[in-house]
Amino acid sequence: MLNRILVPSLAVAALAVVPSALGAGGLALTPAVVEHAAKPGTVGSITVDNSSAVALKVTVTPRPWKQARSGAVAPDRAKSLLGKVGVSARSFTLAAGARKSVTLTLKGRPAGGALYGAVDVVGLPTAATRRSSSGVVTGYRLIGSLRLTPASKRLHLRAGAVRVRGGRIVLPVTNIGNTIDPVSGSVRLTGASGGRTVGVAATKVLPGATVELPLGSAKGLPKGRFTARAALTQGGRTVLRASKAFTLK
Repeated sequence: MLNRILVPSLAVAALAVVPSALGAGGLALTPAVVEHAAKPGTVGSITVDNSSAVALKVTVTPRPWKQARSGAVAPDRAKSLLGKVGVSARSFTLAAGARKSVTLTLKGRPAGGALYGAVDVVGLPTAATRRSSSGVVTGYRLIGSLRLTPASKRLHLRAGAVRVRGGRIVLPVTNIGNTIDPVSGSVRLTGASGGRTVGVAATKVLPGATVELPLGSAKGLPKGRFTARAALTQGGRTVLRASKAFTLK
């Protein structure tokens, strides 16, 4: 029977609160988050632990994140950060029950003063193990976070035009600063028949990314001209005040 490789994915978002380790019963990664000042040199290390019953070929790749307008974050598997972040052991075989420490090194000061990325760890059974199997072969993919923080934070947000998507009102906000400090605040929607104030839940936005902050449903609002007045905070202070007109049709 032709062997198939099944690779379940255990992913941790860059911006979420995460445990100290990833994985169980096969391949584990410790810590789940490597955080360090964005200074050239060693910025941390990870330990890869193979608790499965077979040898695994392990590959470690630092990758940039990509963030959807919904706010969802995932590693960009089409790109790597190897030109910026060195890995002491890029690919290696890890025997059953063995573990290995891998050092991460920042090669130069990043543009903007900060770098946020993923640590993509893939473990697949060795060729000998796959040949000896008569069924499905299981592999592992773990994704940790690399947060290289700026020496000096730059807080800067830009608001786009208010839009209606799928019956919901959204305000696009772009982070043109260098930190992932949460964005929160409030937006006042006013029209000819009155208005309402919408609270913006704390949302982390990657530098350079645009996230559409939800402002509630358009259902029940009359057609016509509205104004959205936003007051958004980040890092403990108001960073953006903006007024955006839009029309409900």
